[in-house]
Amino acid sequence: MSIEKSPLRRKLDKLFVPLTVGPTLLWIAAIIVYPTAKLLVSSFQFRNPVTNEMEFVGLRNFQRLIFAREGGNAALGIFNPSFVSITTNTVIYVGFSVSISFLLGLGIALLLDKDLKGRGWFRTAVIVPWILPYVMSGLMWRWMFQSDFGAINGALQRLGIISGNIPFLSDGALAMMALIIADVWVFTPFIIIILLAGLQNVPEQLYDAAEVDGASRWSRFWNVTYPFLKPSILVALTIRIIFDIRALDLVWVMTQGGPGKSTEVWASWLYRTAQVFNEPGSGAALGVVLLAVTFAIVASLYKIFGESPYQA
Repeated sequence: MSIEKSPLRRKLDKLFVPLTVGPTLLWIAAIIVYPTAKLLVSSFQFRNPVTNEMEFVGLRNFQRLIFAREGGNAALGIFNPSFVSITTNTVIYVGFSVSISFLLGLGIALLLDKDLKGRGWFRTAVIVPWILPYVMSGLMWRWMFQSDFGAINGALQRLGIISGNIPFLSDGALAMMALIIADVWVFTPFIIIILLAGLQNVPEQLYDAAEVDGASRWSRFWNVTYPFLKPSILVALTIRIIFDIRALDLVWVMTQGGPGKSTEVWASWLYRTAQVFNEPGSGAALGVVLLAVTFAIVASLYKIFGESPYQA
């Protein structure tokens, strides 16, 4: 026996989906679709310095950024030398920062998962670097690596390890090393938090069964811990890589991409192009390239860590 609905009830049923899903779609359109569409449109435009109007230039912004100009210097045959050097800097910065912080974070997370005395205090203490504003962390590390009065040079001299000051932020390779150290210090707590949460999902019974079977520590980690930790590793690496690819705060505060262009990365190059050189079209083109690379990396991570053998 069917119950006939009243006219008001039928109208409310029809409006239920638009009223509940509509605001979410509008919100997504406002914060994701519109900015992305604006970025794509701007990447094909050039701001005329005389009239200050945006003009359509097709793919010229991409050609200027990625490929060498005709008759000019070229790297690897056809590429813009600046694009190659800054891409190399970005790969070094992101690769070393993410790898070191992940391995360090995994080790600390495994340690804090044990039943240690004072574990709660340690868990609280390790997140302090991550909750500090990035600009404050950058200023602190810039002072610590300062050549004449920095804390690191002072400590090394008191220990008798060095006799003169080391120009950490004036030498290209040392400046990149300083940036990586600061980045690892800031973001390792994020890795610890995510992986520590993932470790809580591993059933203790599996560890007991593996121990009864005589499995080694490495075997217990690889066959029991790692499969359950894969979703957390995926989240941690995805967010961590996105943070580092668009990292501007630490780089700008500590080195501003210098000395020369030795620590210039994509994010600082984008900011310099769009805001300092007042070329929003070229900056948008670089943003599109950065977005495409980020999507490719995230897709690769999902391919590697997206499935767990213990999922139903």
